[in-house]
Amino acid sequence: MINENFKNAIKIIHILLNENNIKWALIGSTNMQLQGMDVNPHDLDIVVQLKDLEKMREIFSDYNASAIKELKPLTDEPGWEVKLEIGDVEVQILGERDTGEYVSKLLANKLTKKKIDDIIIPCFTLEAEAQTYAETNREHKAHLIQEFLERA
Repeated sequence: MINENFKNAIKIIHILLNENNIKWALIGSTNMQLQGMDVNPHDLDIVVQLKDLEKMREIFSDYNASAIKELKPLTDEPGWEVKLEIGDVEVQILGERDTGEYVSKLLANKLTKKKIDDIIIPCFTLEAEAQTYAETNREHKAHLIQEFLERA
């Protein structure tokens, strides 16, 4: 069950990104938990297109949004991030070019919609999440999702 602080942070993200017409999705361990996996998330991970990442400092100015930082590449595709904190929840917003492992799936709508209270959250499907973990050389996480899907 997702904790209240995470719920509140997701609601704020949902409102601000939708108000600004940003295509986004929840990814990572919070997404996995929201879809029934027994994991304990430590932060929220969101994916957006690189062109939209540049807008995050302004959109999230009330939440100490960091400057854009280039990430150590997991593959040939580079990625960038903006970090912020909503309440006591750390949020990483990942931005990639349209061909990146995450953004390509976002643009291909490999998404499912999950309801949190009265809002609908775009989330990577678990299949897309597992595929991305495999593509970014994080086989352990990909395997955990595959096992979960096989049991479901």
